Amino acid sequence: MNKLIEIAKGSLMGIANIIPGVSGGTIAVIFRIYDKLIEAINKAFKKPLEALKDTYLLIIGIILGVLIGVFLISYGYEAFPLPTTLIFIGLIFGGIKPIVGIVNKRAVEWPDYLIFMSLFALIIVLPLIGGSGGIASGTIYYIMLFIIGFLAAFTMIAPGISGSMVLLVLGYYQHVLDLAKELIESLIQLDLEALVNLILPVGLLGIGAILGAVVTSKLMAYLMEKHEVRFYYGIIGMLFASPFAIMYLLNQTNPLKNIELSHYMVGVILMIGAAYLSYALIKKNEN
Repeated sequence: MNKLIEIAKGSLMGIANIIPGVSGGTIAVIFRIYDKLIEAINKAFKKPLEALKDTYLLIIGIILGVLIGVFLISYGYEAFPLPTTLIFIGLIFGGIKPIVGIVNKRAVEWPDYLIFMSLFALIIVLPLIGGSGGIASGTIYYIMLFIIGFLAAFTMIAPGISGSMVLLVLGYYQHVLDLAKELIESLIQLDLEALVNLILPVGLLGIGAILGAVVTSKLMAYLMEKHEVRFYYGIIGMLFASPFAIMYLLNQTNPLKNIELSHYMVGVILMIGAAYLSYALIKKNEN
C-alpha cells in the first residue's frame, strides 16, 4: 500500500507539471517528497544506484503522471478546464496547514515577512507578463530549446513556480507539449523516421533539463539546510498566491464568465475532495 501511495505522489507531481500555474515542486513539498528528490538528484552522479533505489517509485509515478498529463489531463483541461483546475487548487489548499506548522518552529522575524511578500508578489505578477509567439526554426530555436529545458527543470523543481506557466510566458508551452505528444506517439508506433527528426529538439530539451535539475537541486539543498524556516516562508507566500495565478491563466484561455454553472458546482466538489485527499495523504505520511 505504501508503495502505491509513493507512486501516486509522484504521479500527482508529474501531472502538476503539465497544468499551467500548478507547480510540481509545490506538490512535492506538500506530500513531503521534496527532500528525498533533492537528495537523490544531488547524489545521482556519485551514487546513481543508491539514488535510484531511494526514488524509483517516485520516478515511476512521475513518468506515469507526465504520460497521463500529456494526454488525459491536457484533454480534461481543454474539455473541462474549471473542474480540472480546481482539483489542483484543492491539492494546494490541503497541503498548506502542515507547511505552516514548519515555520512555527520559531518566532517570526521581519525578513520572513519580506520573503513571504516578495514571492507572493512574484507569483501574482508572473502570469501578467504577456507571452510571445515563440521561435520554431533556425539556430536560435535550438538554442532556445536548451534554455527552455534548463528553465523548465528549474521551475519544476523550485517550489511554487509553475514550469508550464513560465513556458506559457515565453510562448513555448504548446510547442513543448506537442513535442512530448509526438515523441510518445512515435515510440508507441515505432515510427523511426519521426524519432530521428525528434532527436535534436528533444535531446537539447533533455540536456538543458538535466543541467537545470542539477543546479536547482544544489541551490534548494543549500537553502533548506541553511535557511529552512525562511525557505518555507517563501513557499507559503507562493502557495497563497498560486490560486490567483492559476485562475488568471485559466481565464485567459477559458473566460470564467462563459463557463456553465454546473462546471462550477462540480469543480467546487472536486476541489474539496482533492483538499481532503491531500491532507489525508500528508497525515498518513506523518503517522
